Amino acid sequence: MRYRCPIRYRPRIGGITIVFKRFAQASYNGSEVIPLKHDQKAAGAAVRSLRSGFVVLALAAAAALGAPVLHAATHTAEVTITANKTASGGFAFNGFQRGGMTITVPAGWQIIVHFENADTTAHSLAVLPSGAHTQMPPSTGPAFPGATTPNFSSGIAKGVPQTFTFEASKAGTYEFICGVPGHAMVGQWDTLVVSATAEAPSVTPSGAATITVK
Repeated sequence: MRYRCPIRYRPRIGGITIVFKRFAQASYNGSEVIPLKHDQKAAGAAVRSLRSGFVVLALAAAAALGAPVLHAATHTAEVTITANKTASGGFAFNGFQRGGMTITVPAGWQIIVHFENADTTAHSLAVLPSGAHTQMPPSTGPAFPGATTPNFSSGIAKGVPQTFTFEASKAGTYEFICGVPGHAMVGQWDTLVVSATAEAPSVTPSGAATITVK
């Protein structure tokens, strides 16, 4: 004789107990009830689905709180920045200094920076935390892994192009800064904003930098 009886699975996920109710078969041989094999496949699939859901929710919460977003780069922006001088002869990037140029990029995007020195003096470029231009030398490394040209302190000679790539993984305000001693303090720095709400890159003033979206 065979019977169908409910069996409860109670997997725990993140401190929450989820109850799945399935039916199993059992047979009676006249003296005892012998359980037959029951199907846990559906319960297992549900557990895996719930675990995936918790991961998605955790990533969304991290982004909302401004935490670094890991492996989120699905878009790429290429930016061209040239070290040069202002009309009055001050060290600048794209002709702007002291935060006069602001480049905004969406959080999580991959940023490719093409840098060239058009000045007769050596210059460099890196993305550092806001306020780094007041320190000589800057007390921290790049704000994002890879966000610097080689020879940050000694700089690069005129006409030697450099390219570096980084992921803008955390929203906030940063600086494009020259690392040659004294250059940032006399004005060779501009602003990078990594925005949690922007949908596309932009630059202020309009046309101050060339940005290509891929």
